[in-house]
Amino acid sequence: MIRHLVSGVLGVLALSLVTAPPSNARDLTPRVSTTVLINEVSTQGTAGALDEYLELRNVSTIPVDLSGFRLQFYSLSCVPAETVFLFQGLVLQPMNSVGQYLVLIGQNFSGSIQDPTNVIPVGNTGDLIPTRAGAVVLLDTTGRRVDTAGWAPPPETPCLREGQPASTPPPGLSISRNYLSWDSDNNRTDFNPTPHTPGAQW
Repeated sequence: MIRHLVSGVLGVLALSLVTAPPSNARDLTPRVSTTVLINEVSTQGTAGALDEYLELRNVSTIPVDLSGFRLQFYSLSCVPAETVFLFQGLVLQPMNSVGQYLVLIGQNFSGSIQDPTNVIPVGNTGDLIPTRAGAVVLLDTTGRRVDTAGWAPPPETPCLREGQPASTPPPGLSISRNYLSWDSDNNRTDFNPTPHTPGAQW
């Protein structure tokens, strides 16, 4: 287990990276998320495959405590890559407030973050977010699926997704929800290629 300590405006966050065993996340029924969503996924940037980030957004009207939540990353065939645990002290503020986003950045991240309130650098893990095809699942403290995003070049389909998978973004773009962070439980409908906007809304 590799442990990282990350400090930010909200205090010190602890981050553990683990090679996860196969999870029962694929067996849980997707549901429309009304609290925190996987809002944007960038599989690579100008600095290559490790120039990557994932953005969460609180879409509710109240603060949401993510202490004990975790993000699980998978390959196209559901081979587990990494699990990122979010520890005590991480609270996302209500939608349209400063602090509504969490941005998880790869070791070669080269972009700028508009709202840097909650940023977690993830280093020395290799390619955290699969570039060509894969999935990420947000799980709460009980292991229940909060949200899922899966992407692949058509006609391939990752085993973890909501509805149809989003299309893998072209180089230089990410996949992102619209300005309202609409969630219909269909990744193909909900995510579209957009310019990189970590910590902001396209």
